[in-house]
Amino acid sequence: MESTAILARRALMPVLVCLGMTFAAEGALAQCPNRGTVSHDQVSNSQRKPYQAKEVMTIVTYGSNETKRVVVTKSNLFRDSRGRVRIERFYDGSDGPLENVPADISINDNCGTSVILQPAVQTAKIQKWPVPEKASNQPYCEEIDLKNPPYTGPEGKFEDLGHKLVDGVEARGERISYYSSAQAKLSGATAVRVYENWCSISLDTGMGNYILHDKPKREITTVVSDIR
Repeated sequence: MESTAILARRALMPVLVCLGMTFAAEGALAQCPNRGTVSHDQVSNSQRKPYQAKEVMTIVTYGSNETKRVVVTKSNLFRDSRGRVRIERFYDGSDGPLENVPADISINDNCGTSVILQPAVQTAKIQKWPVPEKASNQPYCEEIDLKNPPYTGPEGKFEDLGHKLVDGVEARGERISYYSSAQAKLSGATAVRVYENWCSISLDTGMGNYILHDKPKREITTVVSDIR
C-alpha cells in the first residue's frame, strides 16, 4: 500500500504544474516590481542570497492557575536567488506534529502572486496584489546604530544582544522590553511585554525570535536551524 505522503505528492502534481505555468507566463509578460524589503514569516525576499533552513515555533499559553498549553509548528524554509519564498508548515494543534505531509505550503513568487496549497484537501488558493509602494529601501537585517537606538518611550527599554553563531551563520540580536509604567521600569519590575529578535546580515533574513505577552501570559519562541 502506498504511503500517505506519496499519495499527497501525486495529488499535488497537477496543481504544482499549473502554478509553474502561471508563474512562468507572468514572468514573461512583465518585469517584477521592486517591492523593497518584505518578510514572509521568518524569510525576507532578498535576492541573490538563496538558502534553506528548518524552523520550530513553540507557543506556550498559561491559564489562570498556571497550567500551560503548548502548540508547536515545524516549518521548512526555502528562498531562491530571485527572492522567491516557499514555506512548508507542519502542525496539528499538538506539541509534536508529524512531518509526513505539510498542513499547508505557502509560495510567494516575489512578483505579485502568492499561493497557499493544502495537501490534505487538495486545494490551492492563489492571491494577486497590485504593484505596491516600496515597503522599505533598507535591508531586513543591519547593524544597530547604538547612537540612535529604536525609540521605546518612557515605559520601554532597548538592549543590544550582540552577535552569536547559528549553524555557522553569524546573527545579531536585539530586545525591546515594555513595563506597565515608567516607574515600574525604574523599580526593576518584570516586563509585561518582550520582543527579542535575531537576524543574519549575510543572509539578510530572520534567525529566530522570542515574544512574551502578559495578561494573559503567552510565550512564543521561534528557533531556526539546519541552515544551508
